[in-house]
Amino acid sequence: MAELVLLPAFVMGAIVGLIELFFVHADEVGMGWLLHGLHALPFTVLFVFVSMNVSFIYGFLPGGLTENLWVDLGIRAAVSIIGMIKIAAAAAIAGRVGERIHHTIIIGALIFASPYIWMFIGPFVPLPAWL
Repeated sequence: MAELVLLPAFVMGAIVGLIELFFVHADEVGMGWLLHGLHALPFTVLFVFVSMNVSFIYGFLPGGLTENLWVDLGIRAAVSIIGMIKIAAAAAIAGRVGERIHHTIIIGALIFASPYIWMFIGPFVPLPAWL
């Protein structure tokens, strides 16, 4: 059974959230970008957390469906699409310029790929041994 991924999910969520903050700063004019960016940061961390812990949730389900890579990728894609809709909706409600579509797609791709990116950068990130 897979274990719950806490600190790596928060580290990757913070990295993707920081990239989202840079995109919001580039896309929106005026002083409203900071509030919108700080609003997007916790939701980005949440979506990355869910994406990185799909395997943990699989451990509670019976059957061979949990061994299928395509189901795993499909759930991560669904989480990414929901994240992209949330980002685009928050930018549209905020008014002004909004967020560019390619920035939203990049953030969605990073949410989707965050567990796989962590496999490469995780060994280089110094985490406490007790975690």
